[in-house]
Amino acid sequence: MKTTADGLVIWETKTGEADRVVTLLTPNGVITAYAKNSLRPKNRLTSTTAMLSYSNFELYSGKNMYTIDDAQSIKRFVRLASDVEAYALAVYFCELLKLLAPVEEDARDFLTLALNSLYLLNERKKSLPLIKAVFELRSMAYAGYLPDLSGCARCGAPEPQSLRFDLAGGAYLCAECAKALSLQPNCSRAVLHAMRYLLGGELNRAFSFELGADGLKLLGELSEQYVLAHIERGLSTLDFYNALKL
Repeated sequence: MKTTADGLVIWETKTGEADRVVTLLTPNGVITAYAKNSLRPKNRLTSTTAMLSYSNFELYSGKNMYTIDDAQSIKRFVRLASDVEAYALAVYFCELLKLLAPVEEDARDFLTLALNSLYLLNERKKSLPLIKAVFELRSMAYAGYLPDLSGCARCGAPEPQSLRFDLAGGAYLCAECAKALSLQPNCSRAVLHAMRYLLGGELNRAFSFELGADGLKLLGELSEQYVLAHIERGLSTLDFYNALKL
């Protein structure tokens, strides 16, 4: 059966001499598709099925995966090819999407987040740490790991000066309650406000907040640790991105 779908290439694997198997994030979820001869330089599928390409695909459904018959480019994030750090971050986002986005179910939120994030990376509209933190926390929320940031999980305090963000539990303790449990604060009020803001509003506003250098560094550490605490595995793409900053 033939169908069409807009999709973002979030992974590619070479198979045979000139073929790709690609993973596509579509509005209706993650699918896998075979792209014959797409590694040949002059093939019509070469650019439209490359990593990070956003295209409209003509697909035939098969027993184990789809086959791409044709594809028309919608958006290519061409500047990422010459920006090693931004490209590495984009590929990390893709690996996270492979793990978190649903298979053949509604994934419009994930796709919109991915396209917005890639646009900002491509244009360098925002700092990479800010884009990374928003992507990590929003993607975790879409996957069912929305943290409860409404108040201290023990006493309900809504505006503590410092707090303990529980990475595994997805909630926080004010400094007093953390101390009672022999725990040290690991988060500030400013970072708590930033987390509430980027998780609580529309996506097109989520990247528009101000945070000082120290606060942004702390936000980035917590968002990354939150991801790793819940996916319970390391990510080679994240390791590579972090190595670039050393």
